[in-house]
Amino acid sequence: MPATYLGFRMAYGASRLLPSVAAFALADGLSDLQWRRAHADRRAVQANLSLVCGRPVAADAAAVREVFRNFGRYLLEFFSCSRIAEPRLAVEGEEHLAAARRRGGAIILTAHLGNWELGAACLQRLGVPMSVVALPHADARTDRLFNALRRRHGMEVIPLGVPQATARCLRSLRAGRCLGLLGDRDFSGHEISATFCGRPVLLPRGPATLSLRAGAAVVPTFLLREGRWSFRLCIEPPIWPQRGTSAAGAIECLTQTYAGVMERYLKRYPEQWVMFRSAVDGWAVTA
Repeated sequence: MPATYLGFRMAYGASRLLPSVAAFALADGLSDLQWRRAHADRRAVQANLSLVCGRPVAADAAAVREVFRNFGRYLLEFFSCSRIAEPRLAVEGEEHLAAARRRGGAIILTAHLGNWELGAACLQRLGVPMSVVALPHADARTDRLFNALRRRHGMEVIPLGVPQATARCLRSLRAGRCLGLLGDRDFSGHEISATFCGRPVLLPRGPATLSLRAGAAVVPTFLLREGRWSFRLCIEPPIWPQRGTSAAGAIECLTQTYAGVMERYLKRYPEQWVMFRSAVDGWAVTA
């Protein structure tokens, strides 16, 4: 669901100036407008919901519109989080991240589910030093806007695809920091096949490769929306690289294990998976 720099700036301004109730109402209204006019996006969301729900979902179903609304809410929350001193946050599985961190850095692997940007900010607020890998936006101004917000929350930003990005990720992990990565979208061209909802999909190879090279656990983590400024941070048990096997085998096993965790969450919260290209046609891509 593409947006221009001007659109992002207007959304940012509205999120900063309007009262919270009015801002959320505006976000829902604009998302409904996009839901009506973006026919290709709507069909893609329909296909994705049908996949994770295990049954046909109509293109005009309420669940499809809710995905569009959740994308608008994600932007609003990210743009205006600094206005909210303490969002309501329940944390599950904090001990899993603590266990992984005792053995070094940890790879916080998430999906485009709920609010992944805010999830990293919440971890930072909880005292977890975060570095995040972010795909640069095509428009440099949009990129500066998003990265400025990430840094405002105390996060180090590592642009995906730039020279030395992998080296910076490894340094971050070896320094005991946590590295935030998205595991349901690949831009590197070095994908790996995995099974998801009974279908073959292509997932990024990078998270498992970094885990193997740094000896760091992959910790699946998701920030789920439970209401206006109310969230649940779910931290799953760490996934360690498999010992006694080849590097390729360890990477394949780790990726498939994470795919299973991700599938479980997407089946439980399908309307919060903000993907706008069909997973059936390779793998879904967000706006």
